[in-house]
Amino acid sequence: MNAAHQFREAILSSGLMPPDAIEPGKLHRFQSNGKRGDDAGWCKLFPDLGGGIYGDHRTGLYEVWQAKRDRPLAPAEYEAFRQRCEHERHAREAEEARKHAEAALKSAAVWKTAEPAVKDHPYLSRKGVKPAATLREISSDRLAAILGYTPKSKGEALAGRILIAPVKVGDKVSTAELIDEAGRKSAVFGGIKAGGYWATEPLPDNLDVLLIGEGVATVLSASEATGCHAIAALSSGNLEPVAIAMREKYPHARLVILGDLGNGQGKAESAAKATSGLLALPQFGEDEIIHGKTPSDFNDLSALHGLDAVKRAIEGANLSYTSIQGHPRESATHDNFASAVKLVRGCDLKPEAVQWLWNGWLAAGKMHILGGAPGTGKTTISMALAATITRGGCWPDGTRTQVGNVVIWSGEDDPADTLVPRLALSGADLSRVYFISEVSDGNEGRPFDPAKDMEPLRRKLAEIGNVRLLIIDPIVSAVTGDGNSNPQVRRNLQPLADLASSMRCALLGITHFTKGTPGRDPVERINGSIAFGALARVVLVAAKHQEKGEDGCTVRLFLRAKSNIGPDDGGFEYDLHQGELERHPGIFASAVQWGVAVEGAARELLATAEETTGEAGGDSVASVSDWLHSLLTEEGGKVDRRDVMRAANAMGYKERTVHRAREKLGLRVAQSGFGKDKRSLWTWSDAAIPAPFVPIMPAQIPGTHGTNGGTHEETDLEEIEF
Repeated sequence: MNAAHQFREAILSSGLMPPDAIEPGKLHRFQSNGKRGDDAGWCKLFPDLGGGIYGDHRTGLYEVWQAKRDRPLAPAEYEAFRQRCEHERHAREAEEARKHAEAALKSAAVWKTAEPAVKDHPYLSRKGVKPAATLREISSDRLAAILGYTPKSKGEALAGRILIAPVKVGDKVSTAELIDEAGRKSAVFGGIKAGGYWATEPLPDNLDVLLIGEGVATVLSASEATGCHAIAALSSGNLEPVAIAMREKYPHARLVILGDLGNGQGKAESAAKATSGLLALPQFGEDEIIHGKTPSDFNDLSALHGLDAVKRAIEGANLSYTSIQGHPRESATHDNFASAVKLVRGCDLKPEAVQWLWNGWLAAGKMHILGGAPGTGKTTISMALAATITRGGCWPDGTRTQVGNVVIWSGEDDPADTLVPRLALSGADLSRVYFISEVSDGNEGRPFDPAKDMEPLRRKLAEIGNVRLLIIDPIVSAVTGDGNSNPQVRRNLQPLADLASSMRCALLGITHFTKGTPGRDPVERINGSIAFGALARVVLVAAKHQEKGEDGCTVRLFLRAKSNIGPDDGGFEYDLHQGELERHPGIFASAVQWGVAVEGAARELLATAEETTGEAGGDSVASVSDWLHSLLTEEGGKVDRRDVMRAANAMGYKERTVHRAREKLGLRVAQSGFGKDKRSLWTWSDAAIPAPFVPIMPAQIPGTHGTNGGTHEETDLEEIEF
């Protein structure tokens, strides 16, 4: 495969559809959601074909790709590659910031020039809604003159009287939704629309109820029917980001998600689940038609059955949401029986790809188990993973993660003197780390109990928002009763798994290996019932070699033992190091240093790591030492390690026994050559000279948590109030 084809395959593996032809050195824009006119996807293949970068502005995806090579990059080459990636990232972000600022300023200019919208606008008349104070209109000619181009929708130019709906991200205008007389829609080019919303009226500092729907007409109908504040996310895919932003801004408000039937219903359900919001859906008769199509939203409901029908559907939102969530209905009818079972046809569900925080290792909405023997650093590893997420850093394989919040419950380690120091040494953004401390029962507090406090925890996670990782250490604390009973474990862990699924965060449970199980399948070694490993979609294990390697350092392994949703082998070497906190002199903690990738099945790698006898088939270290002594003598006192191992294998000797014999003889280990020609030579010496452990650290390409269009943008846009 040539480099361009490799690059395109890498982009495809991330769930994006890149252009067929990728020209080196050119920034390409392409669709990331399959809709015409969308260009949120982007990629750039470096001119030397050695690597490239790609991503998706809508989701915040950013990936660095490196071409396959015949040899690893030398340190200087790797640093040059890292600097190039960083330079390209800064250049791309600067260009995007310029476009965002320009779009925001043009949107403000259009708004100032436009006149208040009136009810005889053809679009508003056809939809049967009254214009809001936050809607204005302008002629298509005047709009094109201000923007410098003619806005189009699916290739057709917007014409006539154009409605202007300013779109806010946070508290500032970022772009504007443009709607013409025929209902064609577009947005000011270059503006930020992801996470943006249009409000029917200015939002106050405090809200009791907020309605969130897809389109302008939908929320106008809902607001008129209920008298509540309402905002439009302007697309079904934007419902969840907007709802999460509103939950962060209004943690105590009742959020009601107004779902459109059909393709938008699943997105609305996800938004309700992610924010502990309520879901309202319109209901229609089987043969009803409006404007020549099947009705689907609340504006259609208003047109067919009036505003009272809209109000009743929204007031019944709690029933829709509780049935989807599986929680007891607030108005359950008789005894403890549900009134109905909801069935969903397979043809109505759209296949979705697994959303990875770390491709192949940590999946959003899935349960993971990290097991290992005591002393392998399982908790320290989990803190390293948490730190990477909070700063949007790079994983051991060099890929980058999106920034998110992390929630930790630990029943074994104190956060203040153990976990926070480890997180700090790992470079975590501690403002994004939350520890579960206690639960309030009336005026009294008690320790958090993961076995029964899932519902209040779910509400708190929704209040925080953007939680990407939930760590439970140890996972057995979530089980009441017999931890060796499969039914008991499944009943207790299922609420945790459901919580992770509804919040779209990865759940990582920490546990130990059962004693006396070396050599068995790693999943079977997880302490307690087999249900722990069975319920987890990914099982990770940590281990350390019982003997030191050639360089005199302890080799530790982080391995993937099981995965139902991706590869189930391979891993990384790692080491634990002690360090003093820069901002807290005198406080020391441990952190992970990642090493090289390793290949192979976890069971085999663990068997080698945990081998402690140093003997095999009756061959003692003494007898292998004699054999190795003879071999070196015959070879003139110098021999390639690979030749030693081939000869040892022919004799039936285990590799670890050979290494112990080498240590006994005090052989010197020397390196020569580079890349494929690199050799490890064993030579006579008075004592072996171990080489220091130098972990391979993936490039930490700095990121930003947003862009700033400049003070000029902020000053001008503050004049728009709605």
